[in-house]
Amino acid sequence: MTVPVPPAAVRGNDWRSLAPLLPDELSPTVPVTVVIPYYEAPEALALTVAALERQTYPRRLFEVVIVDDGSASRLHAPESSPLTIRVLRQEGLGFGVARARNLGAHAAEHPVLVFLDCDMLPEAGWLSAHARWHHIASDLLTLGFRAHARTDGIDAATIRSHPGSLSELLRSRVIDRPEWIEFHMARTDELTSSSDDLFRVVTGGNLGVSRSFFEAAGGFDESFDRWGMEDTEFGYRGYTLGGPLVPVREAFCWHQGGRAAPDATKSEMLGLQRARVSHLIAHPDFRTQASGRSFAVPRFVVTVDSAEHRADVVAATVEEILADPVHDLIVWVGLDRDHPGYEWLRQALDPDSRVFVGPPGDVLGRFPHSPIHIKLPAGMACKPGIVGWLHESLGASASATGRLADGSRVSITRAWVLHRSRRTGRDIGDLGEVVGIDTAALVLRSGDRRSTPMATRRRFRSRAARVLRELAGVRSPRQAWAFGRWIMGAIRFRLAGGLHRGRSRLTPPRKSLQADTTDHRAETPDPPRADPIPDHAGVLRADYSLGVEIEVAGPKARAVFAASSRVQATDGAETERVTLADVVLADTVGSGRRVRSAGSTPIVWLAESAPRMAVPALDSEQVNPIGWSREVGDTTGALGPAGLLPPDLRVDTVVSAKDREALSGLHHLEDTAGFHADTLLRAATLASIAATGAVVHVLDPDPQLEACLGTDLHGAMTDERIPGADLALRESISIRMRRAALREHSLRARARQVAHEAGVANDEGLPGVSIILPTKRPSLLRRALETVASQTYPRLELILALHGEGFPREVDRTGLHLPIEVVRAPSETVLGDLLNLATTAAAGELVTKMDDDDHYAMEHVWDLVLAREFSRADLVAKGAEFVHLAGSGVTIHRHVGGGENYPGNYAVAGGAMMLARGDVLEVGGWRQVPAAVDQALVTDLTSRGGRVFRTHGHGYVLVRHGEGHTWDAPDSYFLREAKESRPGCDLAFAGIE
Repeated sequence: MTVPVPPAAVRGNDWRSLAPLLPDELSPTVPVTVVIPYYEAPEALALTVAALERQTYPRRLFEVVIVDDGSASRLHAPESSPLTIRVLRQEGLGFGVARARNLGAHAAEHPVLVFLDCDMLPEAGWLSAHARWHHIASDLLTLGFRAHARTDGIDAATIRSHPGSLSELLRSRVIDRPEWIEFHMARTDELTSSSDDLFRVVTGGNLGVSRSFFEAAGGFDESFDRWGMEDTEFGYRGYTLGGPLVPVREAFCWHQGGRAAPDATKSEMLGLQRARVSHLIAHPDFRTQASGRSFAVPRFVVTVDSAEHRADVVAATVEEILADPVHDLIVWVGLDRDHPGYEWLRQALDPDSRVFVGPPGDVLGRFPHSPIHIKLPAGMACKPGIVGWLHESLGASASATGRLADGSRVSITRAWVLHRSRRTGRDIGDLGEVVGIDTAALVLRSGDRRSTPMATRRRFRSRAARVLRELAGVRSPRQAWAFGRWIMGAIRFRLAGGLHRGRSRLTPPRKSLQADTTDHRAETPDPPRADPIPDHAGVLRADYSLGVEIEVAGPKARAVFAASSRVQATDGAETERVTLADVVLADTVGSGRRVRSAGSTPIVWLAESAPRMAVPALDSEQVNPIGWSREVGDTTGALGPAGLLPPDLRVDTVVSAKDREALSGLHHLEDTAGFHADTLLRAATLASIAATGAVVHVLDPDPQLEACLGTDLHGAMTDERIPGADLALRESISIRMRRAALREHSLRARARQVAHEAGVANDEGLPGVSIILPTKRPSLLRRALETVASQTYPRLELILALHGEGFPREVDRTGLHLPIEVVRAPSETVLGDLLNLATTAAAGELVTKMDDDDHYAMEHVWDLVLAREFSRADLVAKGAEFVHLAGSGVTIHRHVGGGENYPGNYAVAGGAMMLARGDVLEVGGWRQVPAAVDQALVTDLTSRGGRVFRTHGHGYVLVRHGEGHTWDAPDSYFLREAKESRPGCDLAFAGIE
């Protein structure tokens, strides 16, 4: 069985890093088809065929396909040649070399194509020189060389019988060598530089390429029906698709005759072709840069990340990009069809020739030959000329990326590295240089966005329209009071500059979460602490606090916290260094000796710690499940070549571990140890993939890998149900994986583990959470307390808000190993006032509300804390996806697939939301209303600039039993929305054990 040839995972165009066998060392196995376009040159072709008969490459492994481009005299295959030769004929429709090459490639029976002009004489080692490269990589373009020589007086018999090389035969007949090729070879250091025009040297008369890559590139453009430049345009496409260009000097040919200057007809044709390729080759040397010009292949593709934003915000961002001084671009609005704003945006924007609306993952396939891809978040306050700014930041690098203050990402990446990353499964950083973007230079500061007249008018009209809409809805004194409160709140927000968007989400607790059984305390809570985050965070390394100051010594320890800029590394050249860190993480005793602690700073030795401690941690603000899609097909992927998988296992594609778009479309990813350098790096890679919500299936369960990943994550990845899982099972497995990956392998998690190992207190490593549990039903109290007690999150307290009479004087705390505060209020107290009393009594940095009759999984609080950590939202919640309708006797699943996103309609469940205690107080607390108090708080928060994030809905079941609900809705309301239903109260349906 022929082993599949993998794609080339080289950095840039560093073809020298590949190591093919020399021709005399190679045992050839790859069959080759030589494709020769021909037109009325029988004498030249006879010499070419004679030269092919001299090839050292085994004749059984190559065939020759000659395509006659409509010659007046029909060409026939030579009868006496020992070669396998086929002759095809196409209708003469003008200059048809592109069509002829494509026809020959289509008819080829072998996996590698080598194109040769019919007037070229290849040296005996020519085909072997091409083929040896195609034994090791499937996406190379091998570029042969040539010189021009006179061949008059030489016949085919002379070529066949000459004992030496053709160079010896033609030495006295050399006319010239293409100096333009040597100029570019010298300029680019033999095509290994970072120049973006390496494709210039591609010529079709001596070119090797695999048939699969040739077809992926689209072959030669058959609309080239005049002389010249069809091969340059094909070379551009192959290069843009990430095919490495390999100059093969040993693949040498002699062109029969001189290189005559083009006559008037050819000069005219060449001028027309240059005008044509200005639309097809998106490089500044091939097209005019005049403002306002648009081209068939745009140079820049700008994807606007739109899923988390309202349609009007997306449209405004698109307008700003279209107004950029760089006109040679298109805008791709990344939006799935089920987004509520999809149809409106498509109707509003799609007719514009420079705007396209479609799924984010489709853009690279839709514009594969545009050389530069940019990603911007909708709502970003772009400075004028942002495309030029980003291109300048990119420089000669493969990619540049940056993070805005709100956590969203900005990037600019060359298409060749995106394609190569997808093809090889390697990270972009492995294939090219990745640099940082100073995002502060790209974004307008507060208020600056309104400095442009268009933006000012647009925002004024938008806000005025909203005020008029709200005013038109006023129908009663109560609504008038609410309208006035909303207006005053907006004014206060503008005067105060909005919520403290930069402050830490982990506001300091007013007291520690130790057992305290006293009843309600009336003291006023401390004001929230402002802890602003800089506008520009590190691009490649997270700059947030890890709770403890850590210093690392040794390469393995440095790798553990490589994603953080807050961890200091000891220079290996130092003999001794004083540290003021809280803890030192060192590889071995030897590396630790370079650090002399100030006082008694503990040192944790990786060599003596659990294997998990040595796994490089991930930055959860960059690697997370935001935007996770439930709806996928049955496509499977792998991180490496299929040849390393079991023979009976088939995968559909090879993907990069960091290609979120590719991973998000997979049903699952098959993985084996052969794809990875070692177990530590494998664990780090798989944990990062799992953190995005992608499902990984580990084919080779391994105790060492389990020790690195943790039992839960390893167990989920080795679940044999994964390959055949339906969407519901796949989602539950995905949630199990992302929980484990984010909880055990994030930077903050690793810092907590290091601190724990060292015996260092790290109270800031996890926020304290106060569960606010209001209840007016004594009969449900015990079950509600047991639900709270089942939570696995370690820093909890319970604020039990008893509403009305009938509750015991002393609450039974059996089985509760967490602090409890009891707040009592008479039955006439409105719910909002009761919740304000409970919030005032809370000590945790975060508060979360739980309802007495709903069901919660043991991981529920963990889910919300993790979501808040990676989303950086002010409020996180679950939606009421799973609802038990007691009266109807069913449990339904609704709003399927709406999680892990920033919902535009704030469709979150009041019994499953979490936010900072300080933010509750800052918006004025819970409204003093008897119903809809949860949604009122959400409205107050968002009207002041707060962001809401909805995580997955598993682990929470809303119960409707027909009585005592502040939200009065009949069962029919929920049943209409049900996508699936199960009889009874089926908690397993929602992932509750």
